[in-house]
Amino acid sequence: MKKIYSTLIRLNSIQFKYRTIISFVIVLIAMIGSDMLFHGYFPYIVEFFDNKLNIDLSNPDTIALDFAPEIWGGVLAMVLGTLIIVIAIAAESSPKLMDLFVKDWLSLVYVWFLIIASLHAVLIMFYVEPLGRVSSSVLNTYIYLFIGSIFTLPYIFYILLYSKTSNVVSTISSIIQGFVLQMKKPMIRSAMDDSIDVVSEYQKEIMGSLDQLDDLLAFTEFKETQTNIIREISEIIQLYITHKSDFNDSFFDLTDTIRSNATFRTYTDLQYKEMSDTKTFYEVKTFRLLGSSYIKMITNDRFDIASLIPAEMVDIGVTCLKNNDDTILGHVNIRFNTLFRFAIKHAYKNNEPRNLYNLSFHYSNMIQEYIKADRVDMAKYCYDKFKFYANDIYKNAEANPGLYFVVDTLTFELRKCQVLIHEKGWGNEDQMDLLKMILQLDKPPGYSKDEVDKGILGGNNGTRRIQIGLALFYLSVEKLEFATAIAEDYLDDLAYFDEKTFKANANTQCFLLSIFGPQFWEDTDRGTLNIYFAPEKDQLDPFKELLFGLMDKRLEALERDVKFLSLEVDKLMQKRKRQDGYLNDADKERMEELQRKISAREKTEEDTVVDWSIDHDILYSLLCISFFADQEIDELEKDAIFTSYKLFVPDIDNEIFNRDFGMTTDKFIDLKTEEARQNQFDESLDVINAAEKFDGPTLIKLVDCFVDIANADDFIHENEVTLIQHAIKAWALDITVEKPKSGEKLKIQK
Repeated sequence: MKKIYSTLIRLNSIQFKYRTIISFVIVLIAMIGSDMLFHGYFPYIVEFFDNKLNIDLSNPDTIALDFAPEIWGGVLAMVLGTLIIVIAIAAESSPKLMDLFVKDWLSLVYVWFLIIASLHAVLIMFYVEPLGRVSSSVLNTYIYLFIGSIFTLPYIFYILLYSKTSNVVSTISSIIQGFVLQMKKPMIRSAMDDSIDVVSEYQKEIMGSLDQLDDLLAFTEFKETQTNIIREISEIIQLYITHKSDFNDSFFDLTDTIRSNATFRTYTDLQYKEMSDTKTFYEVKTFRLLGSSYIKMITNDRFDIASLIPAEMVDIGVTCLKNNDDTILGHVNIRFNTLFRFAIKHAYKNNEPRNLYNLSFHYSNMIQEYIKADRVDMAKYCYDKFKFYANDIYKNAEANPGLYFVVDTLTFELRKCQVLIHEKGWGNEDQMDLLKMILQLDKPPGYSKDEVDKGILGGNNGTRRIQIGLALFYLSVEKLEFATAIAEDYLDDLAYFDEKTFKANANTQCFLLSIFGPQFWEDTDRGTLNIYFAPEKDQLDPFKELLFGLMDKRLEALERDVKFLSLEVDKLMQKRKRQDGYLNDADKERMEELQRKISAREKTEEDTVVDWSIDHDILYSLLCISFFADQEIDELEKDAIFTSYKLFVPDIDNEIFNRDFGMTTDKFIDLKTEEARQNQFDESLDVINAAEKFDGPTLIKLVDCFVDIANADDFIHENEVTLIQHAIKAWALDITVEKPKSGEKLKIQK
């Protein structure tokens, strides 16, 4: 049976390839048969006309039968002349038109009919015995000529419409979709098992026709046609994805047809293997075609057509979701990211963020489809990519401030997604993970905001305004935890502003949110939607209360942290001194950032002056274990210092700790040299040892605090162990501390 199916497929291929000759033979046989049939029944026809109409068809002298050849010449000239002109002109913008014409059954049959009928007239009237076969003359003059003439104008109109590029596009699309639907048929599936030639034939047809659509897209400049082509390509791939599971697995084999296709000629063996394993050669080709078209459209300032491509990608993604095809969904995500890279490059080069603005909208629509389908994994993946691109845009917006609006747009689009996620009832853990990504959109890793204008960072920062709007939404649905997370993130700006400036910025943001309406004051590609509008205006006061309440606690932490920053500045100063006044660019930027953060916390009023006491010696010893040993202090070590200090000064609060720690760090910095700092460490150990309240157990308790600080950052420096051993020896304690093996914690051994 497979052999029969294969033979039928080959015959079908032959008729498609030699359709011109086959159509000629069919028309010739039909006309010979009709002539013979008419001749056989001619006596009855003559009798009928003679009795009913008194017309003697058998006598050529009574009717005109010799004008047909001249008329046929005129009909042929008109039809063929029109064909040559129309097809030749139209083929310049639609190269595929000529191929389609020579395979169009209607055109082939009609043209061959005219040609053979005209030859039939000449033959029977002049080259055989003139008018000797009256039946054929009557048939040619009053039937063939009538049919040929009456269909002349309709056929010319048909050709004119057929040559229209949009109809060419529809025809090519129908051909591809026809092949796709044929591959579901049992006969085709069976034939593919029997012959690799059948597989190659179908691969060639669907890829070759797709290339023709790509060529048309490159040739034509009409927006309507470009829109139709992109839409047809989208419908083709959606149909393909929908029925792909019904194809024979042999269809996805990498034949020479695929390897020789222009899209894949430069592929590596690894890429070929991946396409073969995932069965994605046609999707890859389609997506690359759409990507190339996107580049062309944004380069030629075709904003509306460029925006259509990601819109169609969303429709393709929805089709993949319906068919549970995660492999192609991955390709859809990759293509969206590729389009983003194209648009970002164009925006940087041409100072034009418009394509990024439109692309953000469509990428967000894809994320919303994932949310509707409860695809948490896909949503997190896309959120992460939004963060990546927003960070990149934010860093480059310094040279082009218009790009800050794109960061705002990305934030707004994810804000819509967060609202939809809440409505879908996702778990709080997943919602919080996604919210944290949104809060990182304007925080590029390793990027300092020192050079960013305060107006952008503060009062005019649209990203912050949209984040506050999202916090208002969470307050309105009684999700205080999420609103608090947004407020905590907003408080990070306190590192760059003093309290007064920060409050002014926050109040400005809230004021703008209170007056903005739902409509934007300009028309954009997405309409007049105001991305800075927040409908939950009644939650502004609760948000400010939440924000300023958290601010007091944050300020206390910043007051403490500024002293740690001073230590880092001192470390860089020492490094510059050792390098003859030279620092690399990274260290210079770090020092400038630290100095700005320190200046933001400087107080105009005089600090309360207190005398140095044993409490300061304790704090100094803790500081030495943390910073003097390895020149680094992380957040865990900061917390360990504060916790340890409270064990020996139980009545301490944040204000007192900040004051004491400030004195200690100032002393540490003023000592300047390592020798002087080591001597002070020894003096502090002696003072602690001499104090009455520090007996043996208490000293061991303090050593235990030293060990906790050393263990805090998961990296135990050799100098930390040396300082702790030095303290144990100075206090003559009956304990030992040895540097542990890799991956183990430092422990006191008795």
